[in-house]
Amino acid sequence: SYTISKRVVRPVKDIISWLRTFPKTGEVPAPQSYNELWELEKTYLEMMNRIAELMEKNQQEMEKQRKLELYALQMQINPHFLYNTLDAIAWMAKIKKEKDIERLVMALAKFFRISLHKGDKFIKVKEEVELVKNFIEIELIRFPNKFMIEYHVDEAVEDCETLKLILQPIVENAIKHGVSMIDHMGKIIINVYPDGDAIVYEVIDNGKGFNIDEALSRQNDRETLSGYGIRNVDERIKLEYGPTYGVEVTSIPNQGTKVTLRIALRP
Repeated sequence: SYTISKRVVRPVKDIISWLRTFPKTGEVPAPQSYNELWELEKTYLEMMNRIAELMEKNQQEMEKQRKLELYALQMQINPHFLYNTLDAIAWMAKIKKEKDIERLVMALAKFFRISLHKGDKFIKVKEEVELVKNFIEIELIRFPNKFMIEYHVDEAVEDCETLKLILQPIVENAIKHGVSMIDHMGKIIINVYPDGDAIVYEVIDNGKGFNIDEALSRQNDRETLSGYGIRNVDERIKLEYGPTYGVEVTSIPNQGTKVTLRIALRP
């Protein structure tokens, strides 16, 4: 009985000793016999290796997050510095009575002021439209007599909350890929109105237009995505409001394009 119990107890003591020292040493003893206890040791070893991998991965993610936070802070500092500089340039232009320079710089400064908005990702609908108006002010100086623009914003949604910087990229695309590529006067119409539980933005232009089927077939093409694809805006809206919201595009070559954004209506 003594011999049998000793044979049973010794492997148990050995594995307990190994379990206590393994986290410090990481050493794995050679198996004395491939029995149930060895299977337990093997499973424990696999578990410890997995824990070590997860800890290493977690450490890497923390380091990555720290770098991203530093980068985000740097990105906030740079625009603030630029905004202050633009403000100073605008005052200098005003003193010297350079009206066009003052107009351009003030529009750009206001654009940065609204887009920064203390780092918040939400602003009011009327601020989003104001941001676009400042952007358009700059574009009209760059492309004089190239296009005209109309705004139709329902007062019912002006003070509602909206995800920031979703309208401006659409308007930029309407200029860059639409009205700037035609030889007659371009026109852009911006409509903003409530629709049930949603806020709808519409950007309509009479520009070059494009074939949607061809654009979709090239959806992995970087130039297409940065232009007509507008994937970034669509993904941001879906991430924030859900899959039922997003961007819809209709277009006819040589006739124009209509881009519709739907977001949840939040007071």
